[in-house]
Amino acid sequence: MEREVIEVELSPEERSLILRYGYPFDRIKQVLEAHQKSRTIEIVLLDAFEFERLIGDLSMSINDMASGALQNRLLDLCDRPEAAEQYGDGMLDEL
Repeated sequence: MEREVIEVELSPEERSLILRYGYPFDRIKQVLEAHQKSRTIEIVLLDAFEFERLIGDLSMSINDMASGALQNRLLDLCDRPEAAEQYGDGMLDEL
């Protein structure tokens, strides 16, 4: 049975934060690292199960740190993937 795939647009900073604080599965890590040199927003395809774990791992990192700018950036980062999972829209809002 094929698992659901979720498309998420991620900025360079978001990809870096996920690699550092999200403890991604190897496949997600490889996808993020493949885009690591890109300084543009990239669409990343994430397996739904791995995606749920990624959100949980980011949340654990948030809970383990003192409040501050980094914690706020991670909270913002978790909001969009959670919305992508719930509503199927992982695209960034255009300014």
